[in-house]
Amino acid sequence: MTKKAPKEQRMEEIIEAAVNEFVVKGYEGTSMQSIAERAGLTKGGLYYHFGSKDEILLAANGRYFEPILEMIQTAEAKNCPVEGLRYFIYAYLQHWSRHSREMIFTLLSLSKILVCAAMWPLINNYSEEMISFYERLLVGGIRAGKFRSHNAHSQATALFAALDGVTPYLITSQTLTPESLARQFEATFIDVLLDIPQ
Repeated sequence: MTKKAPKEQRMEEIIEAAVNEFVVKGYEGTSMQSIAERAGLTKGGLYYHFGSKDEILLAANGRYFEPILEMIQTAEAKNCPVEGLRYFIYAYLQHWSRHSREMIFTLLSLSKILVCAAMWPLINNYSEEMISFYERLLVGGIRAGKFRSHNAHSQATALFAALDGVTPYLITSQTLTPESLARQFEATFIDVLLDIPQ
């Protein structure tokens, strides 16, 4: 593992401090002053790295997308697109079940973004990237003769909506597990498409 430069390390510390503040106090209840104090900085020191709460919010969201991007790359590197899709569904659910604080922060971010039309492109870009990823795997499955022919874009859109919609319940549910959910998603979005001769 490479050692982070002092500035990069400091920015990570600020993001962590801000996320903790946002989760405890909400976006509106968090001030740049409170973030600075939690990060062990002066307010001026914080402004040296970030110009606003919005900048920190966006930086944190970008950081929390990095593990998802790695999962996408791993899924697409699999020899079989169907196995890539199975891998991603389970890894995605497993990731969020182990990172509840980050999930809470992501939901808080979404509530902030939804009331700020200038930020809507962020949601749209994320949605388009994820749907495109699912669609590539689904189309790959059709081309490989694994999936029957279907509307891959519609299936990808439904998978995106269902997978992102269910992840918050992993935090609150006493019964749902990543394993049980992954099996349900596989049955609904993969098994029904398998082109298996009867």
